[in-house]
Amino acid sequence: MTSLFTPTSPQKNTAIVLGVTGNLTFALGVVLKTLKRHNAKLLERADVIVYYQNMDEACRKALNDILPCRFEYYRFPHMEGLRPQALRDYGEMTFVRYECFRFLQQYEYVLWLDADILIQNDISGMLAQIPHGIGFRREYYDERVRMNFTHDIPGYKMDAPHFNVGIMTASHHLPADRNAMADWCYQKTAEITKSLIFPDQGILLLMCQHFGIDIDSLDEKYNCEARRKASVLKDAAIVHAVGHRKFWKYYYFDEWFQTYKEWVKQTGIVCENNFPILRKLGLLKYPLFQVAPNPGKHPIKFGTYLLKALLRRKY
Repeated sequence: MTSLFTPTSPQKNTAIVLGVTGNLTFALGVVLKTLKRHNAKLLERADVIVYYQNMDEACRKALNDILPCRFEYYRFPHMEGLRPQALRDYGEMTFVRYECFRFLQQYEYVLWLDADILIQNDISGMLAQIPHGIGFRREYYDERVRMNFTHDIPGYKMDAPHFNVGIMTASHHLPADRNAMADWCYQKTAEITKSLIFPDQGILLLMCQHFGIDIDSLDEKYNCEARRKASVLKDAAIVHAVGHRKFWKYYYFDEWFQTYKEWVKQTGIVCENNFPILRKLGLLKYPLFQVAPNPGKHPIKFGTYLLKALLRRKY
């Protein structure tokens, strides 16, 4: 058992785990700032663990200045076999999720957070929603597990309900050995790698079937997609910008942007944006344009973004 998996103090019973590459340091900075802003009580009993790649010491220090973090370099062992599209769309950091189960050897709870989220309220309630030991949000539509694969995987219920694993919470009440669960995920990924579309998501759902674990459904407010209507978003504890539509270069969410602007002022670490029009006009020195949609390809979206920023619209 490495020190990484050992709580920093007796009252720390929860591990909050995140994973990010250096070019998304700014996004993780927003996550940590909003986590700190809205979840003081949770952080009193939680350690924050960040798995990373291509992140220099200055970036790690900037994150650690927001919240004390434990950093661990990550390398996924099966990259060479992944389907090219899955590799391009997701990269290896998406598999950090598998490591979460190892923390349950020493922590009572583990909470995985994606970096493309806005935390706008208390999220601790989700820890009480997993009587069977693991929870994800059920997908909005009548989707099935098979959507994660190029074809049905023999021996599994491919018509089982589908869940979004971008936010995951698990507890030490899981019936299986925690290290065995993590190891199985890696082994199964290597075994069926060419069949994966949404790679880690499909593997985690199969893992629950393999170990006979019933998945608990988290409330939508703990993983509310950013495309939902404002009346739903305002009650969300976590807004999740799933897919290619991110808070940067697509949406305007006021708390996310104001937090990003605060981050840039404090650290000078910005979102990389090379849209030619903005670069030519010299606008990329301003945070508003660093995270703006591409005006060349999406002029209406760009105009809407600027209008919402001007009016300080929440969503």
